[in-house]
Amino acid sequence: MSPVDPQPAPELMAQRFTFANVSSALALAVSVFALAISAYQTRLMQSQARAAVWPYLTQGSTYANDDDTGSFVWLVENNGVGPAKVESVSLALDGKPMRNWKDVLAALGVSGKTQLSLTRLSGEVIPPSLNRETGIPMIRVDSREIASLLQGAQARFRMDICYCSVYDDCWLSRWQASGTQAVARCMAPAVPFED
Repeated sequence: MSPVDPQPAPELMAQRFTFANVSSALALAVSVFALAISAYQTRLMQSQARAAVWPYLTQGSTYANDDDTGSFVWLVENNGVGPAKVESVSLALDGKPMRNWKDVLAALGVSGKTQLSLTRLSGEVIPPSLNRETGIPMIRVDSREIASLLQGAQARFRMDICYCSVYDDCWLSRWQASGTQAVARCMAPAVPFED
């Protein structure tokens, strides 16, 4: 006969088994909690990184009507903290799409040669202002008559500028609208504005 192996008492085995289960469950709970904290912290860091390069385009104008001269400037500025990649620009006058400033002036009844300074915006990257002047003058007119005409027609314009951040988050800036509108992506307008 073989000697009989002593078996531990059933209560002692139940205690060991319970302690092992509790230890395992506690270790699993701590691991899951650590994973959740790590995922939350990663998400928070991603949000902070996106906010650190957030562009914010605004459109405005300046108008001067002095005794001798007059001027009008349509200005686009990036008041955000990151660069803005301009994907598309569209401009309409009285709801009719315009291709360039020449078409705009013709629609306003301006004929002949005019002295203008124009800046193309589509495809450009506008740096953030950050305590320096980085505004882009879309059009600068130093003719008193044309400046007055553009100033008077401001309510008839609608310019949409679609732009994206370096993370390809995109927004739409609208002429004479407060704020911007988040969009999934920038779509090419049916009639792109070229100037």
